[in-house]
Amino acid sequence: MRLLLHLFVFLIAALSLSAQVAVETAPDFTVKDVDGNQHHLYDYLDNGKLVVIDFFTTNCGPCQTYASEVSASYEYFGCNYADVIYLGINWGSDNELVRQFDSVWGAYYPSVSGLQGGGNAVVDLYQVQSYPTVILIAPDRSILNNHIWPPAAVNINAEVLTAGGIPMSCTVNAGLLQPETRECLQVLFPQGGAVNIVPSGLQGKVYRLTVHGTDGRLVFDGPPAASGQFLRLARGLYVATLTAEGRRAAFTKFIVR
Repeated sequence: MRLLLHLFVFLIAALSLSAQVAVETAPDFTVKDVDGNQHHLYDYLDNGKLVVIDFFTTNCGPCQTYASEVSASYEYFGCNYADVIYLGINWGSDNELVRQFDSVWGAYYPSVSGLQGGGNAVVDLYQVQSYPTVILIAPDRSILNNHIWPPAAVNINAEVLTAGGIPMSCTVNAGLLQPETRECLQVLFPQGGAVNIVPSGLQGKVYRLTVHGTDGRLVFDGPPAASGQFLRLARGLYVATLTAEGRRAAFTKFIVR
């Protein structure tokens, strides 16, 4: 029995380290993200960009867990305004489900749905074997890492740095993208299921607060009160997102017990 257990553990470890895409040279593709923007892989590579792709499904637990980690790496390398491009490629869902996934789980890089953006075809093209699979592609079209695991920000960052990626602020010269890093959300629990979500560092912009349950259910959507947004919530895990003029400003998860 002990021998069988050791063999089982070894098999699981071996599978986790094996290649999760079955190609060595990146095939070209053109897709459209959920916001209607087109992405052509070889255009990015021909411009000397490194490309990180997160293959995911909306109902995959590890995909949900690591979406915010990929986002942290995306922000660390300039939010697609520098020399590293990040794309989420979904299998099996439409634009609305992918938008919901992104909002709940904190995926702020461009996402392509499987059913409406062309994601299913790319998954088939790359012969993706499990989810999430995060890969790194070099400008010469070679796949430098076909399974960054686990896809925590620290691991993705290490791979991109080794490949020559340069960390950069999300701020660009013309001010087209300003990272809202000064705003934050604090969650207070005054009593029972009564929750007070308090924003701070607001900068005179138009803000919107959304709160989702982890089942995707929207429980609040509206402008946040400066003194705090009081909600009465059932027990469970929730995600609060503060956006400023369409861009994420702050993001937090909290548990109501």
